[in-house]
Amino acid sequence: MNRSIAYGDCNTEGLKGELFPLWPEIVSDSLTLELTNCGHTMSTTRELLQYNRSYPAAHFSIAFIQYGLVDSWLTFRRAPYVLYYPDSLSRKLARKFVKKIKKLARIWQLQKRLGAVEQVPFEEYRDNIRSVIASAPETQFVLVATAPNLDESRNGRIKNYNQALARIADEFERVVYVDTYDKIWGERRQTLMDDGTHLTAIGHQLVAASVKAVLEEAHAV
Repeated sequence: MNRSIAYGDCNTEGLKGELFPLWPEIVSDSLTLELTNCGHTMSTTRELLQYNRSYPAAHFSIAFIQYGLVDSWLTFRRAPYVLYYPDSLSRKLARKFVKKIKKLARIWQLQKRLGAVEQVPFEEYRDNIRSVIASAPETQFVLVATAPNLDESRNGRIKNYNQALARIADEFERVVYVDTYDKIWGERRQTLMDDGTHLTAIGHQLVAASVKAVLEEAHAV
């Protein structure tokens, strides 16, 4: 199976109109792998489970997983969540309704009143990734760290979720963790866009180089 698949959020999918290659494309091209990119803006490991049903990791020689940005985002306790994939008209309408609720929640300060929790709680995040890995024991998995954010208030939670990835990689054979956090932060003016979240062309190149280096060191390719 000379094929790879990338599951992830906006930094796997890339922004519309970007004219530079994305990190999963760079890595897959270097390994002569046909890439299926399942990156989806605003998605979490809840979408990962759905994507794995539609595009099973077991059908690919390498599977990249890069989630945590939205999973670790704080919202109010018991906040509604509507999947981005698989999508439908009813879900699109429901998400618009949820956005209105969350806008009102900020005005009413529901995080303070009801308590703040991650969009996908830490334990659920960890279990979602574990379940996908367990579903494909012959596939090489690459767990890619979530990039730091220029909104530094988010970075403590991002680090925690990245640490979960590192621990998961130690639990399974054929799983490696690629820690790009410090490298991206050290060159953040070149690697992160002005919005503080999305990777620049240099950022994608840095992630790709880190992934390739880890795979080579692990003799996984």
